[in-house]
Amino acid sequence: MIGGRLFKWGWLGIALGGLWLLARPGLADDHSLTNFPARAAAAEKGGDRAAATNAAVLCALARQYCDLAYLTNSAAARRELVGRALACSLAAVRADPSNATAHASVAVAYAKSCAFADLQTQLAYSRLFKREAETALALNPREDIAYYLLGRWNYAIANVGWLSRAYVKLIYGGLPPASNAAAIANFKQAIALAPDRIIHHAGLALAYAAAGQPALELAELRKCRDLKPAGPEDVDAQREARRKLAALGQ
Repeated sequence: MIGGRLFKWGWLGIALGGLWLLARPGLADDHSLTNFPARAAAAEKGGDRAAATNAAVLCALARQYCDLAYLTNSAAARRELVGRALACSLAAVRADPSNATAHASVAVAYAKSCAFADLQTQLAYSRLFKREAETALALNPREDIAYYLLGRWNYAIANVGWLSRAYVKLIYGGLPPASNAAAIANFKQAIALAPDRIIHHAGLALAYAAAGQPALELAELRKCRDLKPAGPEDVDAQREARRKLAALGQ
């Protein structure tokens, strides 16, 4: 299975690495978080103040905090920056509860916050980021990052170790329905919306590995190797995919 920063998931595999995606060109009608930076810049350039203020500005600020957290090597600084990203994302939802990007931003921030919390809090955050990801998809079915997050959640819960099961039952009132099959479906949906995102293919490779499908895992690892990274999170995922392929003699 893929290692490295991006896939060191913490308690159940929930804590995420870099998630803020760079914009893909030519997607003016795509209102997903993946394409958010290009839309915000276009709105500002075109003088569309309503689209570029309030929730949009708060989402952009949250993204910047997450970018900074990804780049620093200080655990204390990362924790503070992720906390600021979460605060900005929650404020964006308050400013515009119907904004799918704002809910996706909250989901990402909660997921990132798991890296700095104890087990019980991580489980509580996992429940929150799942809810926010589902809300984002209800508002905008093209939120690829929300599908990615749900894939991570399904994989994590489906493969939770026996020592953590008691905590899962405590927070969720029992083990919630989750499976590697659901994770695979989620990652495929993310890929259908953003086929060039290496992290989506890396997530799918991980789910295939857990499901005992090595041939399909290998195919996804090759895609990770061959795609062009769109940001530091993709660079990490590609590096780990290449390491895995090398270990397999590929």
